[in-house]
Amino acid sequence: MTVGRTDKVLGHGDAIRFINETLKGPVAEIFRALVPAFGDIAGPDFYDTVMASSELLHGCILIFRRHRDQFRSLLVDARGRPVNDDFVQLRCGRSVHDIIAMIVRTHAKRHFKETLGGDPNDPKSRAGRMYQAMNEYLIHDWQVPLVPHYAPMPVEKVLEMGPRILDVREAELLDAITAAASGWSSPPPSHGLPATRPPLPPRFEVGAPAQSATVVARRGGAFMPVASVQSFSGTPQEEFWWEAMTDKKAVEVLGSRSGHEMREMVAALAGVNETVRSELFAGLSLSTVQAAVCLSTAYRVMGRNVFNQVFGMPGKAQMVEAVAGRMRKRNVNSRTELKALVGLTEGAVRG
Repeated sequence: MTVGRTDKVLGHGDAIRFINETLKGPVAEIFRALVPAFGDIAGPDFYDTVMASSELLHGCILIFRRHRDQFRSLLVDARGRPVNDDFVQLRCGRSVHDIIAMIVRTHAKRHFKETLGGDPNDPKSRAGRMYQAMNEYLIHDWQVPLVPHYAPMPVEKVLEMGPRILDVREAELLDAITAAASGWSSPPPSHGLPATRPPLPPRFEVGAPAQSATVVARRGGAFMPVASVQSFSGTPQEEFWWEAMTDKKAVEVLGSRSGHEMREMVAALAGVNETVRSELFAGLSLSTVQAAVCLSTAYRVMGRNVFNQVFGMPGKAQMVEAVAGRMRKRNVNSRTELKALVGLTEGAVRG
C-alpha cells in the first residue's frame, strides 16, 4: 500500500516491481511490528498470504488507514518530502490511490484464478474473461471484501452494468444481482470452493456492529484489537477524511460532532484544492491527523462558505499560501502537538 524511495522516475514495469518489493519487504516488516501475530511470517509469505485472502487484505488496509504514520518513511515524494494525500504522487511516480488499485486488481486476479479457473491474463479463460470485464472498475479499497461476490457474476452482466457496478457496495445486493441474472432462486454457488476453508494464521475478522467495525488479529483462540473504524460510505477522499476525523487523537482535541455536521465537514475537506495539498500538507509535512485538525479548525473559524471559497475548488491560492506562510513562521510541522496546532491554525487563519 505504500512505496519508499528511489533515485529516478521509474517506467511502468520497474515501478510495479519496485512496489511489489516494497510490499514484500519494508511494508511487511511494519505490519509484523504492528501486529505481533504476523511476527513469524516472512515477507514473501506474508504478501502471498494476505493477497490470497479478502478478509486479511481488507484488515491490513484498515490497519494502514488507522496507522498511516507508521508508514511515513515510505510515503515520500520525488523530493523526499512526506506525502499525506492519497492522490499525490510518491517518489516512484504512483500515488497511494494508484497502488491500492493495483493491490485490489492483484487480489482479484488471484481470487478469479482460484474460483473460476484458468489464467486471469488470458481473456479466453473463465478467470481471464471476468478479469478483463472487471479490470477497469477494480479501483477502491472498499471493493476488497466484494471480490468473492464479483467472481460468480455472469460476465455479460458485468459488461452490461459497466461503471454502475461501482454503485453497488453491499455484498448481499451483488449476490441478488447475480442470482437474478443467472436465474437462481438461492445465493450463487461457491464454484468448487470447499464448504469450510482452512483458517489462515493469523486471521482477521471484521465485525459490523451498528456504529463501528473492529478489526482483530487472531492466533489460535486469542484475539487482539487492532483497528476500529466508524461506519461511513462515500467517495474515496471522503472516506479518507472521515477516518482521519474520527481518529481518537483528533476527537480528543476537536470534540465530537453530530453525524450531519461530520458529513458536511468531510465533504468540505474532500474538496480542497491542489494548493492546500502542496502548501499545507506537503509544505508543512503534516500527518493525516494533523491535516484533519488543521482544516477542521479553519472550517470552524471561517465558516463553510468562506472555507469553500478559499480552500475549495478553484479556491484562492494566494490566501492559502498566506495561511501556510503564517503557520511556517510559527514553526508548524509534523512534530507540532495537536492541541497547539488548533491555536496556531486559528491565529494563521485570522491573520
